Amino acid sequence: MNDDADLKLLPGLSEKLHNIPVRPCFALMLAFAEPLSTIPVKGFSIKNSKILSSAYCDSSKPDRSTTSERWVLHSTAEYAENIIAQTGLKKPSDATLNKVAEELFQEFQSTEANISQPFFKRAHRWGSAFPDASIAQEEKCVWDRSKRLAICGDFCVSPNVEGAIDSGFAAALRLKDISASSL
Repeated sequence: MNDDADLKLLPGLSEKLHNIPVRPCFALMLAFAEPLSTIPVKGFSIKNSKILSSAYCDSSKPDRSTTSERWVLHSTAEYAENIIAQTGLKKPSDATLNKVAEELFQEFQSTEANISQPFFKRAHRWGSAFPDASIAQEEKCVWDRSKRLAICGDFCVSPNVEGAIDSGFAAALRLKDISASSL
């Protein structure tokens, strides 16, 4: 059974999930031969940039290859929307992606004085990157007790990994509570 068929069994929920507004983002993958030792953290948000919203050291995750240090940068939604307004919704050209890669990398370099040149740099347009609205701000998950169904994700609380984690915990607690009450 595919996802759409599953959702047709729950029409009210299906409509709620299909109508979540989203915002775009450009992601940039960078790979460095040597660790970026001048950056003391493995991930951070950028608050005062019109171009770059976050940077995370992907290779710091458990069980990742240590042959190089890899970072993933995310643009701001406004930056992505501006690029899309200029280029349209068609697949971005190599020239556009190279320009985006260079602009995101330059902004990343401006956060720290000594970031070396990567040996790999590739940008990707992520058209539906982040939800633009939270559909379960108070409850933190979509919950249907009668069906014993909890749906969680960043779209429930806030458009980031922390929102997804909060939502996942809320869903787990709901399911745990109903499981305990049925014993």
